Amino acid sequence: MSTDHSPETGPVDVVDTAARTRSYSWAPLRPDAGHNTVHAGLAALHRIIDGERHLSPGAFTLGVRLTAAEEGAVTMTAAPAEWALNNGGTVHGGIVSGWVDSALGYATATVVPEGVGYNTLDLTVRYIRALRLEHTPATIRAEVEHAGRSTAVVQVKVVDTRGRTCASASGVMMLFRP
Repeated sequence: MSTDHSPETGPVDVVDTAARTRSYSWAPLRPDAGHNTVHAGLAALHRIIDGERHLSPGAFTLGVRLTAAEEGAVTMTAAPAEWALNNGGTVHGGIVSGWVDSALGYATATVVPEGVGYNTLDLTVRYIRALRLEHTPATIRAEVEHAGRSTAVVQVKVVDTRGRTCASASGVMMLFRP
């Protein structure tokens, strides 16, 4: 399966389940992309939701999508495919952890102004139950519990289509103010 695109048009993810292959491309990072400053601010996240900007290449690769953003919180969805499974047939914990890490960052972006950068300082994920493909897409909800001068504390839940929590997490984001 081929696709006609260029990295400048944005991310493209092509999965051929019959051949069990996956390929993807992404837009080049902007020159000022250090410490996620280009994604800071609620307006930047709304541009992602509206399709005017793109998620980070890492978040895109993990199959997560930003669906809602408000001050202090984001909602993301993830529809994993067979490529995301572990040997037990459930979504690999590392994939779930990647979703959570992305949600931490995007939630932090809702409470800092454009120009403020952020990176993960600490991440703790608690896996409560296995996430099965038949109960996806998963919903990832991240809420900022505290935003200070140098750090932000964020709580995250990963919920399946049955409304059951599959993972809960907490993280601390380091803030880089100009």
